[in-house]
Amino acid sequence: MKLLMLCREPRLYSCQRLKESAEDNGHQIDILDPNRCLLKLSKNAPHFELYYQVNSKSEPYLLPDYDAIIPRFGSTSTRMGCAVLRHFRTKNIFCLNDDVAFLKARDKWLSLQLLTEQGIAVPNSALSGAEFSATQAILQIQSPTILKTLHGSQGIGVILAENRKSAVSIMETLTQADVPLLMQDFIQEAQGTDIRCFVIGDKVVATMQRIGQEDEFRANFHRGGSAEKIQLTEQEKVLALKATKCLGLDVAGVDLIRSKQGLLVLEVNASPGLEMIEKTSGIDIALQMIVHIEKQFKR
Repeated sequence: MKLLMLCREPRLYSCQRLKESAEDNGHQIDILDPNRCLLKLSKNAPHFELYYQVNSKSEPYLLPDYDAIIPRFGSTSTRMGCAVLRHFRTKNIFCLNDDVAFLKARDKWLSLQLLTEQGIAVPNSALSGAEFSATQAILQIQSPTILKTLHGSQGIGVILAENRKSAVSIMETLTQADVPLLMQDFIQEAQGTDIRCFVIGDKVVATMQRIGQEDEFRANFHRGGSAEKIQLTEQEKVLALKATKCLGLDVAGVDLIRSKQGLLVLEVNASPGLEMIEKTSGIDIALQMIVHIEKQFKR
């Protein structure tokens, strides 16, 4: 097969592992930055064209069709990345997470709404408009309070406000800068840990428990967190699969937390990193992703 990976940083561990696995299985794979793409729509055939420019001085060239697309772009490339995914979806080319599912997962508030709609428990959350009093809004959520930007990954854009006064100050400052925030209960009993479930298709293929650094409430690898193996209960597996299906994803990193109220879904990541979970679990997730793509062509 001829595969395309959409990725801004091809040297990243996840991109390199997927490239190696694809080539080891006999596939050709290109790695392109979606922000260097130009999409063209025309009245006459071909109606959809996609051009690529290697650098600002190079001549753009028309990209061929591919057999499958692997999206690995970050939150800053979501708009263009999803536009490129939509281009391939309209041509009936398989995308390992299409643009519709990707956009659902990348919007933190929308994803929480969709999960709640399907009866999936999430932390108590609130979103207020720019003209709604921050002082009144914060009363809807427990203190300490988690504040999150609507778009972001790797723990970036997540703030712990220790008291309501600081929460209001942060909200007013960022609202003034036109940065909307959602508010969530801080689950103190989790003590800076969460569970990452890596889902491919209809199976949880790997898991780990992430542990934040001392005095760090975020357990993300990119925030200096560590990880250890963990055995999921059947209930946790079912929940991870349900959350993935709810957003229409083929591949997802589902973050769970064990709270006094029971299991909660913190987030569903449409482009989960491979490094920490592969090294912790010892499972070749990159290969399983390539095999999953291959299976789509054997149906």
